Amino acid sequence: MRNLLRDSVEAIRSLRFVSLHGDGVFTLGSIGVEKAIKVMLGCNEVEASGSWPSKKTLKDDWGHDIQRLSQLLDTAIERGLARSTHTGHAETLADRISGSTTLPLLFATFARYGKSGRFHHLDVLATNELGSDDPPSEYWERVEFHVRTTEREFAEVPYGDNQALNEHEARLRGRIADELEAWWFCVHRLGVQGYFGDLDEKIGWEIWEPGRGEPHIIKKYA
Repeated sequence: MRNLLRDSVEAIRSLRFVSLHGDGVFTLGSIGVEKAIKVMLGCNEVEASGSWPSKKTLKDDWGHDIQRLSQLLDTAIERGLARSTHTGHAETLADRISGSTTLPLLFATFARYGKSGRFHHLDVLATNELGSDDPPSEYWERVEFHVRTTEREFAEVPYGDNQALNEHEARLRGRIADELEAWWFCVHRLGVQGYFGDLDEKIGWEIWEPGRGEPHIIKKYA
């Protein structure tokens, strides 16, 4: 799980061409985020009912829609506030997750890929129809467009200068990777502080990579 999230963050940072490398980003991201959320929700379920969720709950009730899973996690975070051992810091972590305007678009991209996007082009070949859903690459374009239009440093795209454009895109994608890394860190910290129950105070340590420092984006906007 933490390996998937680590590799997902790094894959976004090193992304050059979505048409060539997007599948790697979307695969790692969709699986890594889904696993992390389900572990947190599972710990929360143990706290509430005393037992780990059934296979039916994991597969059918929770499913693979990362957008929906993220909403369930947000609800669990709200309910876990009273259980936190460091309320003030926990609220800051929770606000960092809920306040991100990039994460919902990124998770929508992962959700689209996890739903059927990985087979998008095969479906087009099989049916000779584009289908009703946009390809995952277009979801990704929405993520990048959002960052460009909401953060001043990315507003001007240096078209016509290949080197400057490559550097701009590298910084842009690094910024997107920062958001995922910040989410990963916040979920880990909320876990070890008991936000999802006593079990997660132990399991929460298994989410974050040992020796990895606090993301600079957390410190920057603290």
